[in-house]
Amino acid sequence: MARILVTEPVDEAALARLAGHEVVRGWELPAAAAAPALAAAAAVIVRTAPLGAAALATAPGLRVIAKHGVGVDNIPLAVARDRGIWVANTPGANSQSVAEHTLMLILALARGLAAGGGAVELAGRRALVVGYGRVGRRVAGLAAALGLRVQVLAPGLAPPVTAEGHAVAPGLRPALAEADVLTLHCPLTAATRGMIGAAELALLPPGAFVVNTARGGLVDEEALAAAALAGRLGGIGLDVFASEPLAPASPLRRVANAVLTPHLGATSAEAFRRMGEEAVRNVLDALAGRLRPEVVVVAGRDPGPAGRETG
Repeated sequence: MARILVTEPVDEAALARLAGHEVVRGWELPAAAAAPALAAAAAVIVRTAPLGAAALATAPGLRVIAKHGVGVDNIPLAVARDRGIWVANTPGANSQSVAEHTLMLILALARGLAAGGGAVELAGRRALVVGYGRVGRRVAGLAAALGLRVQVLAPGLAPPVTAEGHAVAPGLRPALAEADVLTLHCPLTAATRGMIGAAELALLPPGAFVVNTARGGLVDEEALAAAALAGRLGGIGLDVFASEPLAPASPLRRVANAVLTPHLGATSAEAFRRMGEEAVRNVLDALAGRLRPEVVVVAGRDPGPAGRETG
């Protein structure tokens, strides 16, 4: 019987599939019991809680980390790789939910809901979708359905190729100058951290909207707040922040047309259920040595398929 530590609440019906294993609900533990629970764990299911390298060093029997979601920036991948620990995520489980949340933020900004007025129409305006994975594709389609003229930017895409009918941007900086709506859907990596800073924000047309439902670290939040408070942006819609929860004193809270949600994009009932089901399946598959290649972020040393590293 393997001990499985679940750091945060997960769909209970999904957890019921772990019958026969010892499930430890980390959010119910006193702080002093968290480290011993991890030390004895063979598997961890984690949502947004940070798993530090030092913490992993105390877990000699850890075989798999199952991310309840897609982004793995809260997991020390290099340590997992060195230790031979499998890391798996749940690609696609929350894509529709995050895409719909993104659309909600865009519409709220356009209608001036936070500012109490100043509504504009979206049809005919230009949207830049940065990142064209499962969420980016859905957002691009939803934006186009509203009449927005969509450009997409992602590694491997370059003009004159089109992406499912959407124009492909030649590069970030030239595309920013034509973006009335900037929406971010890329992973947080060394290459993307801080990709939208003061210089990039200055390239946006006056009155542009900036939306981020991917990872807070993609944007320089101080520069974003400064641009919005100076009146150069039409509004900001953020579901993610560099440090969560967002500090009460953050200047982002002073922006009049700001819609700030506390990392809720993936928490629809349907997405929550799917992420729980997939995370539990990944734990069981990894412990049985049959983890599916499409969910592998870091390949461990236990028997199983060679994986791909998505960072």
